[in-house]
Amino acid sequence: MVYKRNLNEMDWTQMGNDAHIHHARKTLTPFDEVYLPKFGVSLYRLAPGKRAFPRHEHLANDEGILVTRGSGTLRYGDDEIALGEGDYVHLPAASGRAHHMINTSDAELEYFCFSSIVVPEAVIYPDSNKLGAYSLTQAADGKGWQSQRFIVRNEPVGYFDGEEPD
Repeated sequence: MVYKRNLNEMDWTQMGNDAHIHHARKTLTPFDEVYLPKFGVSLYRLAPGKRAFPRHEHLANDEGILVTRGSGTLRYGDDEIALGEGDYVHLPAASGRAHHMINTSDAELEYFCFSSIVVPEAVIYPDSNKLGAYSLTQAADGKGWQSQRFIVRNEPVGYFDGEEPD
């Protein structure tokens, strides 16, 4: 079975906190199918000064970014990498380097983000000391997939902390 979708026929969805984190997105990944896809792709649009997401590190999924319009900065660990039209970067999982895209220009930035889809997934948010756990569950009608997420503060505790003795 071939899955076909046309970007020009899709609406943009919005996500963010309306402060410095905000993006528009068109998801091409077939999450509305019965099977669970192993590869994802979305088109993102960032307004000047906006970041797509909080800085984060995936522990299970690789990502790739291909800039198609405009320019911006990829913050990757302590590095800031300028990206422009045609630039591609690969971000390996569990690299020890959190990342996010920032539109540092005065025009819109558009880029494709490609990713493996390995679930469950754990994501570290070092700037806010959070840990996210993500998975996908089959939709109630059995057709498609729904995202499940659980985000907690990442406070160090011992393995047996909070466990009751027998």
